[in-house]
Amino acid sequence: MRKSVGTGLFMVVTTVVMFIPPIVAHTAGYPAVAGALVMPTVAAFLPALLADVRTSLFAAVMVGVGSAVAIAVTGHALLAGLTMATVALITGLGCHWGRSKHLMLVPITLGFVVCVPPSLGDGQPINALALGATSLVAALWGTLAGTLLGRKSPKPPHQPEVWARTWTYAIVLALLTGVAAGFSVGVSWSHAGAWFIMTVVLVFQPYLQDAFQRTWQRGAGTVIGVLLAFLIHLVVPWSTVELIVGEVLLVVAILVISTGKYSYWFFTSLITPAIVLLVGTSGNFVATDGARLVATFAGVGLAFLAELLLTPLYRAGAKKHPSSGSESTAPAH
Repeated sequence: MRKSVGTGLFMVVTTVVMFIPPIVAHTAGYPAVAGALVMPTVAAFLPALLADVRTSLFAAVMVGVGSAVAIAVTGHALLAGLTMATVALITGLGCHWGRSKHLMLVPITLGFVVCVPPSLGDGQPINALALGATSLVAALWGTLAGTLLGRKSPKPPHQPEVWARTWTYAIVLALLTGVAAGFSVGVSWSHAGAWFIMTVVLVFQPYLQDAFQRTWQRGAGTVIGVLLAFLIHLVVPWSTVELIVGEVLLVVAILVISTGKYSYWFFTSLITPAIVLLVGTSGNFVATDGARLVATFAGVGLAFLAELLLTPLYRAGAKKHPSSGSESTAPAH
């Protein structure tokens, strides 16, 4: 009973925490920017809750600087691809310290910025420094909140990886993310493009054994999540309520991943509709959802192809640099 009450209280407090930056922005007279501050908050909140303060601060700085650069390269496919490739490379290198899984929301957040750049209420593009600064402040708020809420909770052990495997993972992740971002911006794929980037980041992982199984788990979870978001939109066609539902799903997803007891497809099926509802759409929800499904399959296919091509290299590396834990049981970094 006490545990259930504690979990419920945690969900309520976390939901309120996520809404504070958007509420402040809305109150200050920037409602169009408010929605863009949810993901930066979450990107720093999650590592503070599940890892440590340093990882969260690093994520906050990446989100702040990355948001400024991402909005500055809006509409330039090559520059957008290079920007996202750099972010993905840094995220992948965190695998060496067992931190990359805690940084995953950083490239996902910036993917939405580069593909669906936020604008001011009059439709004018927001200043790069302004977006970077507000994103940094929102992320630092996430760091503070996550640190306070997670100070007494046990942290899951990190899974450090050798440099050889780390560099392979980071470089390939950077290439895949850069290609996805460059293509998405080049064809103006908007929300679907951001979804393409997100799927690649979530699906590709540094391990070979069980990699394909986990690829399809994550892909299936993403598809389930998109369908769930569509059903929620049909039942609750009010944007404010959808935001609240998205926040609740996000908190549940955080609880699921923090326990380490559930398959990744379950986490992905929760985090996917959460992001859909939190980010929202500017056009027809049904059409956008269909585009997301196409982008999801494209992302899964791209990551699967990369894993297939890298199989010989991964096997050779596994013989030279065996992981500290079993690849079949260790979670993706």
